[in-house]
Parts: sequence; structure tokens; C-alpha cells
Amino acid sequence: MTRTPPAHPATARGLITDLHGHWLIVRPTGDHRWHLPGGLIEQNESPAAACRREVREELGLDLEPGPLHALGWNPPVRPGRSARFTFIFAMGTHDAAALAARIHLRESELDAWQWSRPDQALGMLHPDLAERLTTARATVPSAVYVESPEPGDH
Repeated sequence: MTRTPPAHPATARGLITDLHGHWLIVRPTGDHRWHLPGGLIEQNESPAAACRREVREELGLDLEPGPLHALGWNPPVRPGRSARFTFIFAMGTHDAAALAARIHLRESELDAWQWSRPDQALGMLHPDLAERLTTARATVPSAVYVESPEPGDH
């Protein structure tokens, strides 16, 4: 009997904060919901590398992902779709004005960005993402994210 390997698409998102605790949120082109910057993890790409790449592609910012802030799992939204994992990385605290001066939206992906207080952002974000962030704020982290080195990097 031949088994099909599991296929769980995954996304990686970055939680970027300013010195006052505001979150940087983005609105994808053609979508009314807000998200954290990020997107799909490509085949054989690590979640942290995908987060860095997506933030760079969407906002023009090259930020190093820090610790894993939250990890979520979403069931399929309709028949024929796959369940999905979401990795949310803390991406540091930044001066809002200095960071804003470096942001260059990729308009094919995003039509807006803004700094938002966490309580305000939670009401604007996609419900699944808001749930992950709410839970992460209310708990003490219980896992550590570790990547194995690429072969030959030892």
C-alpha cells in the first residue's frame, strides 16, 4: 500500500512592534482583513527564512526573525483544501518613524500598512490570527523554536 505523504501548507508571519508596543499590521490587496506581514513557506524553506523573505518582499524591510511567538494550526476551510500551520515570529522592537521611512509596499501584495495598539489590532486582524495572538499574550511560552543547520553547515 502506497501512502501519500502529508501535505500541510504553512505560513510564516512577523510580529513587528514599535517602542510604544504598537504592532505593524498590513492589509493584503483586495482583502478587507488585516494581517501581520508574511506569507506561505516555500518547499524546503525554513519558517524563519520564509518570514524574513516575506517581510522583505512585502515591506522592503530586512529584519531578522527572533523567537517564535506563537504556532497555530487551522483545519481546512472547505473541501479540497488542506489544514495549515501558522508560525508567528517576534521581529523585534523598532523606532516607528525610522522603520516607516524604510517601508516600501509591494503593491501587488499589500495596499496598506499601519501601526496599531494590540487591542485595536486584535479587532482588525483575521480571526484566526487574532486568536493566536490573544492566546500567546495570555500564556507563558512553553516551547522553543530550533532549526537544524543546512547539510554542510556543521
